[in-house]
Amino acid sequence: MAFEPFDRAALGWNRMEPYKPRAFRFIELCRFGKWQMKLYAIACLGEFPRTELLAAAKKIAAIELVKFEPNDFYLGFIGVHDGRNAAFIFVDFWGNENELFHRVFSFPR
Repeated sequence: MAFEPFDRAALGWNRMEPYKPRAFRFIELCRFGKWQMKLYAIACLGEFPRTELLAAAKKIAAIELVKFEPNDFYLGFIGVHDGRNAAFIFVDFWGNENELFHRVFSFPR
C-alpha cells in the first residue's frame, strides 16, 4: 500500500524555519473540586502563552474532569502549547491505578 504525500501548504507547513528555543514553564497548580492539576505551558512567541489560551485550558479542564470519576488519585496535568500555526490544550489524568487518560484539543492560531 502506497501512502499519498500530504499537502504541507494546506496544513500551514509550507515554510520551514530554523529551530528556536521555546519558553516552557510551570504556570500554576489548579484545583477543580477534588482534582489537583498542574498547568504547564509552551510558548512559540514570547515568554508566556496568550492569556486567553490559559483561561480556555482551565475552562476545558473543568468541563472534562467532571465527566470522569476516578477510582484513584484526582491528579493530573494540563498542557498549553501556543504554537506558530496552531494552539493545543491537553488534559491528562491518572485513573484505574496506572492508566494515563489523555484529552487533546486543537485550535488555529
